[in-house]
Amino acid sequence: MRFLIFVWVLLAVSSLGAAWYAMRPDRRGGAWLGIALAAVLLGLFSASFWLFGTSVDKSFVAVVRYFFDWGMAAGGAAICVGAIAGLALALAYKR
Repeated sequence: MRFLIFVWVLLAVSSLGAAWYAMRPDRRGGAWLGIALAAVLLGLFSASFWLFGTSVDKSFVAVVRYFFDWGMAAGGAAICVGAIAGLALALAYKR
């Protein structure tokens, strides 16, 4: 379990570094768009877990949601959190 936590944190930190490095000061609108998209993905992920976590229906939507939820839990959420943090820091400190 410690290894999985380490991998999750490593994904978040590497995503933070990549977002910081990739953000150009003259493209501030793109950075805000990236933050918005990552926040929407995190919102969909949390809403899917909170609202539909107890349903066990066997439909195509349930299967897609299952892969979305566990894909986000495994790494997508870490990448979104790192991207939001990296872009926010870059917006604050890069001129």
